[in-house]
Amino acid sequence: MTETVKQDKIIIDGKEYIINDLPLEVRNTIVARQEIQQSKLRHELELEKIEVLTTYYNDKIKKGLEKLNGSHTKNSWKFYNRSRRRF
Repeated sequence: MTETVKQDKIIIDGKEYIINDLPLEVRNTIVARQEIQQSKLRHELELEKIEVLTTYYNDKIKKGLEKLNGSHTKNSWKFYNRSRRRF
């Protein structure tokens, strides 16, 4: 009876490597890079949530001001939104 051992592999620059055959420093660097990439993704998702919530709150403020002052606040609000800088 022959047992097949599955070995984890990684492809770097088009070449396949068995992870356990790589030097410890290289494996640690790969893990560190993966953690940074995951962190970047989490931050991008947070920024998307912030954008959605900002839009929601801007609309809520606009509606509240329209109720308070009438419809003349629409034009000034559009000017404010266009003048906002995006980073």
